[in-house]
Amino acid sequence: MKSFNRFGPSSSETYARLETCRLFDGPVKSFWALFARTCAELAGGAPTRVMVLAEGVWRTAASWPEARDFPFGVQTPDFADGATRSVRDGTFMSPSLADGDPGLLLLALATGEAADACVLAVALSPGHMEDLELAASVLRLATDTPLLYQRQRQLERVRQDVLNYAQALEVLAATNIHTRFISVAMALVNELAARHVCTRVSLGWREGTIIRVKAVSGTDRFERRMDVVQKLEACMEESAEQDEEITLPSWAGSDAVKRDHEIYVGVERLGAILSVPLRVDGEGRGVLTLERGEAGAVFTEGEALALRVVADQVARRLDDLYRNDRWFGIRWAAAARAWLANFLGPKQTWIKVGAIAGAVALAFSLFVPLPYRVNANFIMRAEALLHLPAPFDGYLGAVNVRPGDLVHAGDLLLSLDRSDLLVERAAARAERQRYASEAERAEADQKLADLRAARAAQAQAEARLELIEYRLARAEMRAPFDGVVVDGDLRERFGAPVRSGDVLMKVSRLEGLYVEMRVPERDVDLIAGSKQSQIAFTTRPEDTFAVEVERIEPAAQVEREGNVFVVRGRLTGQRADWLRPGMSGVAKVDSPRRTLAWIATHRLIDFLRLKLWW
Repeated sequence: MKSFNRFGPSSSETYARLETCRLFDGPVKSFWALFARTCAELAGGAPTRVMVLAEGVWRTAASWPEARDFPFGVQTPDFADGATRSVRDGTFMSPSLADGDPGLLLLALATGEAADACVLAVALSPGHMEDLELAASVLRLATDTPLLYQRQRQLERVRQDVLNYAQALEVLAATNIHTRFISVAMALVNELAARHVCTRVSLGWREGTIIRVKAVSGTDRFERRMDVVQKLEACMEESAEQDEEITLPSWAGSDAVKRDHEIYVGVERLGAILSVPLRVDGEGRGVLTLERGEAGAVFTEGEALALRVVADQVARRLDDLYRNDRWFGIRWAAAARAWLANFLGPKQTWIKVGAIAGAVALAFSLFVPLPYRVNANFIMRAEALLHLPAPFDGYLGAVNVRPGDLVHAGDLLLSLDRSDLLVERAAARAERQRYASEAERAEADQKLADLRAARAAQAQAEARLELIEYRLARAEMRAPFDGVVVDGDLRERFGAPVRSGDVLMKVSRLEGLYVEMRVPERDVDLIAGSKQSQIAFTTRPEDTFAVEVERIEPAAQVEREGNVFVVRGRLTGQRADWLRPGMSGVAKVDSPRRTLAWIATHRLIDFLRLKLWW
């Protein structure tokens, strides 16, 4: 049987073959082709495929030697299941079922993208399990190669970005020493001409609807009527109208119109030209045009990206200088014209509608009074709330109710353990009988002193027995009236000790419930004459109930949020069966009608009156 070691490479050969692939810096498509070929060589010339999961389907990214030479179907459910398992487990092996048939080896590839699934498929002959395992041990050396390639590309992009921003900062430093528009423009074009080895760099700026050349590198003055300047302005207009970079010779995939650029290049006999728009808030304000006279000195996409960074950084400062570096009358007139054009133009329909709507809303808020209500928190209170304390020290026995249960007068609520009291009662009875017998003997023996002592001890035993009987009678606690249990969940305290006076349970009447609203001190004057309010409970916010205000407590109560006044009210109309003491929510107390402007500003006005008066 043919073994993988017979055709597999040694460790030094493996490193040499992988080194070229690991250091590859070309495009992605070329990398995958080289990677598939390298893995095929590592596997002794076995057919390989690199599969990528895209939209739920495994697709071929690269193959070696050809896709038709791969003996397994890659669109079958078995292959898809194996690829999924290899992504999960790292490796999937499907050995050959008969001699001469190839075996399938699937290895998950690391790409650095969590959302991407990538698999290396190898058709190995012979395909026995030991051959697949040996091949997998070697091919695992290459599984991180895509990740290294991806990181190298990222590092290269980061390096290029750093260089571009560094250049932009250097250009900004060279232009920031000037404070006039023309000075900054001249410094910019001269700096770019020196950095990018250009024969000429020109800056055009928009004046109204057209672009005019404002600065040309190496030239302090130029005649605007010159034919070359007019053709240059036409190139700038062409780039600004399409709002994209235009270059000649063109890059692959560029579909921009270049007619004016071609005419200008032909007239001036240039080797290359590049026009870059300058944008402020997404609107084109100017164009930078760079020219090279040497044949073959083309502008690369990297240079265009660097110029784009520079243009984005200097555009706003140039725009501010152009607007402000003019006579103040022209600046004011231009600002007024721009504002009036925007407001009165046919394209500002929604602004006009918004202004009219705002005026109507302002008039409505100032002159139309609306119902106004003061917000306050409230809680339901009961007129009668009975506390049931422990009558004596003992242990908790049976508990028949829990908080929320409805009870009737005479219902057994809970009971204390009576076993110790029953023992004490039996002992007290025996003690009383013993002292009675001693008194009879003393009387028969005419021993007056012993008779008095025995009678006193007998009376003491009877008093103790009466106390025990009294406690036995109070060991069971019953409801004194119809109501609801509002406190005292003792179900988990069976057998727990209780002390005399401890409140074990609270029972409240359901009749006589009232609403206790707590109105902040700053709003109490707004409800001085109010008689109506509405409440909504936290448990049932969809239902509201009418409340009749009965009285406002004359003294404020101090709380953590500030002073509040207690307002007492009573529910009117039909009362819900689920109402219980202690329920809370939000109350809205009626107040005189107010305008929206007063509602929105009275807090601020009151604050200023308190802080600023003297």
